[in-house]
Amino acid sequence: MDIARGRLVPWHVTNTFEIYARWRHRFAPGVTHNTEHVFGFTLPERVPVTLSPTEHVAFRWLPWREAADKCFSWSNRDAIVMLGERP
Repeated sequence: MDIARGRLVPWHVTNTFEIYARWRHRFAPGVTHNTEHVFGFTLPERVPVTLSPTEHVAFRWLPWREAADKCFSWSNRDAIVMLGERP
């Protein structure tokens, strides 16, 4: 599957929030806030999931409501809820 056949859809939603102190070492010195831009990416068919071993150890497909309930991040949770409400 060529991902170039997919479609990137901007949702025109941004979330800006303070970065927890325990995660700030991952950012440039002095950076205390992060801005996320929310978008969707659709593919014409399912593709195998490939995980980066340095970033993830597992994945699981869930119904959107259950996935949203399991999110630590409020911005990820809100994006999943918006996804579930999209036509």
